[in-house]
Amino acid sequence: MSVRRIIGAILGHILAAIGAAIAVATLAFIAVQTAPGDVAYRIAEARFGENFSFGSVEQAREATGLDQPIIIQYVHWVGSALTGQLGRSMISGRQVVPEVWRSFETTLSIALAGVTLALVLSLAIGFAAGMRRDSIIDRTFLVVSAVLSSAPSFLLGIILITIFAIGLRWLPAAGNNLPGYAVLPSITLAIALLPDLSRVARNAVVQTMQDFYPTYGRIKGQSWRRIIFFHALRPTLVPVVAYFGPLMAGTTGGLVVIDVLFNLDGLGTLLIDSVLAADIPMAMGAGLLIGISVVVVNGIADIAVQLLDPRLIAPGPRS
Repeated sequence: MSVRRIIGAILGHILAAIGAAIAVATLAFIAVQTAPGDVAYRIAEARFGENFSFGSVEQAREATGLDQPIIIQYVHWVGSALTGQLGRSMISGRQVVPEVWRSFETTLSIALAGVTLALVLSLAIGFAAGMRRDSIIDRTFLVVSAVLSSAPSFLLGIILITIFAIGLRWLPAAGNNLPGYAVLPSITLAIALLPDLSRVARNAVVQTMQDFYPTYGRIKGQSWRRIIFFHALRPTLVPVVAYFGPLMAGTTGGLVVIDVLFNLDGLGTLLIDSVLAADIPMAMGAGLLIGISVVVVNGIADIAVQLLDPRLIAPGPRS
């Protein structure tokens, strides 16, 4: 029964990823069609510079398929999104998929480092505050988390750049060519995620410590370390992981801001540059991968919750 439910969850999220691909492709198509001005003119201007002419505009229109009926453009667009054949950049002529994937690797490295740091710190802070409910530690944590929650990602990044890059000169301020370039962006992302995750962890610890098993462990004379790792950690992880998926979906915009702020060659920078240059395939590829990534993260979080909580995967009563 448990394996069946997990397989069903995986298939459900695969269908959700397909739906996200269609939705992103549709929104991108609508955005292009409703954009002011002649897209073919902007493409020709970006491709040929000062040497572009009306002939090059028509050439760009035919080469990009903008001269076809709208319904044919839409069908071709969605088909390309579902098959991963996103064609070439309208500006540089390079293949879209390798360019998008290269940018995705940069964003993924920052995201993994920032998420790992946020999860570890949130659990540590959550246990420290939750096991001392209403203490000075708990109250200080609630005040600091409220302050950090109100600070946008770009402000956190600017503060870190000012202190560690400009003031102390310990780390590079921007770019991804110098050693340690990922440290400040990763810390910025972790701080942005930390307040909400820590509050969820703290509330889960408070609830868990009121249950039977931690109390029974104390009656048996078990140490706090054993109670935390054998009784409290798993039930605390369930709400933290469950909240993590929606939190990451809401932090996607923060990742784009971090890319631009630290001048990283990531998906956020690629998406903004492509939109400004009217590079439709490249913009669609970047947006498509961002949308699918959100669905994948939610899917992983959902499956992890089912594995962590035995009540969700336990076999039902036999008939």
